[in-house]
Amino acid sequence: MGIQKIILNIILNIEKIFLSLLKMKKNRITFMSLDSNVLSMDFELIYNALDHEKYDVKLCLIHYHKNLLGQFQYFLNCFKQMYYVYTSAFIILNNNNYVVSKFKREDVQVFQIWHACGAIKKFGNVINRKYAISNYDYVLSTSTYWKKPYSEAFGVHEENVLPLGMPRNDELFNEQLKDKYRNDIYMKYPQIRNKKIILYAPTFRGNIYKGFSTVDFDALTLMNQLGEDYVLLYKFHPLLGDVQLPQHERIINMNHENTHQLFCVCDYMISDYSSIVFDYFILQKPFLFYVPDLKEYESDLGVFVDIETLGLPIAYTMNEVYEWIQDNHFDKNIIQNCFNTFFDYQDEYSTKRVVDFIDEKMAIDKSSAVEN
Repeated sequence: MGIQKIILNIILNIEKIFLSLLKMKKNRITFMSLDSNVLSMDFELIYNALDHEKYDVKLCLIHYHKNLLGQFQYFLNCFKQMYYVYTSAFIILNNNNYVVSKFKREDVQVFQIWHACGAIKKFGNVINRKYAISNYDYVLSTSTYWKKPYSEAFGVHEENVLPLGMPRNDELFNEQLKDKYRNDIYMKYPQIRNKKIILYAPTFRGNIYKGFSTVDFDALTLMNQLGEDYVLLYKFHPLLGDVQLPQHERIINMNHENTHQLFCVCDYMISDYSSIVFDYFILQKPFLFYVPDLKEYESDLGVFVDIETLGLPIAYTMNEVYEWIQDNHFDKNIIQNCFNTFFDYQDEYSTKRVVDFIDEKMAIDKSSAVEN
């Protein structure tokens, strides 16, 4: 344990003594995140759907940066997290949380909604990490498929992995909204209209401690092979920053665009171990795994999903990527099987199911008083 973590633990333990004297606010729900200092995606949808007359809803949000300033801001934010852990009845997380794992108040309920629709690569307690994830009560998922992997990764009982669906995916079941997203992208990028649109959206290699990297993708050669009818849109994982492919009139940087909007406009998608492949299954359009490092990746990190058993096309070289696009063979039955495997609910009501679950666990009527 580093000196910074030792100092943090000492201060948090002292804070805990004083916070233990406070009463829990039995109608308080607190959203806690390290991903962003504003509400977005699932957090925003759940927040907006909650009854704010019934609940005292608080936010404890920070966008963590690994630099010196970011670490100092996180250090201070941990004290704020401690306060809400000791004064809230219900905590909602979308990433792993050190304070909750080490200092959770016994009677607070913690709901981990995560930030992904699944996980091909292993994570959490099943890989080497600096602290064990613990003290979560419930974890949100899209399918019973994830009960065992999430139970292992988050340290919860399998029955507490809840396949209610991810709120942000509600929009991918809404045809009118998908049409709007498609038109929005065409308006912004008119040069892609009437083109065959390929979306390349890979995840990162590495981790927050050792740094991040990408796999090689020869976009220039691919586009020269395919010709004028094709355009390539690319969006890398946010942790990679604004990584860019070579400049070309038909290779377009979409790193700052909404992933779901890109799903709606593309004709083909190429990815690897990214969790967004599960979201993409909802649209049931052509998909390719490009995984030149598959055996190495499976050996070094490990996977929850053996992609070679899904029946979907896999490319290990750029030439195989080109051949797949040219072949243009699309087996909708395989995509449908994947969709059925990874989505118990196939509708636009996940947000409602999640909020109904929170209401059930809080079990407070509007007349309840806030304890001081």
